[in-house]
Amino acid sequence: MIETNFDEVKVMYVRSDSGVRGGEKAFNMLESKLPDLKGRRFYGLIFGIPPDDEYRACAALEEEDDPLAMGLKVGIIPAGKYVQEKIIDWSKNLKKIGEVFRSLSQKYDVDHTRPNIEFYRSMKELLVKVPIN
Repeated sequence: MIETNFDEVKVMYVRSDSGVRGGEKAFNMLESKLPDLKGRRFYGLIFGIPPDDEYRACAALEEEDDPLAMGLKVGIIPAGKYVQEKIIDWSKNLKKIGEVFRSLSQKYDVDHTRPNIEFYRSMKELLVKVPIN
């Protein structure tokens, strides 16, 4: 795990109607609205603690995007200091994602004003980021 600074990212998103449990459905909906997935940066944002959480499946906003025409909401991932851990083959280790969030949250002074972040660097690599003070 390493501490890192995260720069603000403007995103368009689909909100899950069932928190983290509905993350896959939210990402399927988001991806279905995008003309192309190649080169896109994808994030999962978690506000609160499951099962009482809000989950957003996000794609970084690009200049040519028209999120309103695509029926997507717009938001910002706030900048700040985060602690992160990498998960390899994340799609085969879905339980590990929650375990890493819990572990990092217990070891650090968490800033609850910002969301936890899943940054999908690739189909194999996921960065779990917890905001810290």
